[in-house]
Amino acid sequence: MSNSEMKTKSNVSLRVALIAIFSTLVFVSSLLNRYTMQGTQIIFAIVFGAGILLLAYPGAATTIALVAGSIYMFQSSLGFLSITLFAARGLFTDALFIVTGIYKDARNGIYNWVKISSSLAIASFLTGLFHYMFFVFFLNLLIDFGVFIVSTIFILSIVSNGIAGFILAKYIMPRLPRFGIDLQG
Repeated sequence: MSNSEMKTKSNVSLRVALIAIFSTLVFVSSLLNRYTMQGTQIIFAIVFGAGILLLAYPGAATTIALVAGSIYMFQSSLGFLSITLFAARGLFTDALFIVTGIYKDARNGIYNWVKISSSLAIASFLTGLFHYMFFVFFLNLLIDFGVFIVSTIFILSIVSNGIAGFILAKYIMPRLPRFGIDLQG
């Protein structure tokens, strides 16, 4: 086996391991979110964002979200339907990261906090809107808590994701290569 073949296999193994690790962490942070009415959304956003930016390929958000959702659905009152929330979050995040060029920048070690923060916040808002429209209005599976509580949850989630994007871009992602995590090389 040549050196390049070994490096390719090692990169694939590292990607699979990172997907498993970050999916599990996203699952755990989703449990925290569930019991704190989105109060720990910033933890979810940092873990989810770090996994996506570390992998830095289109589809990373959807992959991590779907694996986390597959675990989450076993304890959710919505069962299999809860995976749609994770899929929506992954798809919205992927779409925004592709359109804004965040994946390309991340592969080059560039982390623009404005693009990352705004993309995470918009993806969170769109996911929340999907959640509210699909589960509350369309399927009538969840209780409508009223405008004030729902608006508070939306605002908390958007602000938390914006702050998480800043923390990721300024403090977390620039330091990871120092720890020997390099998927591009």
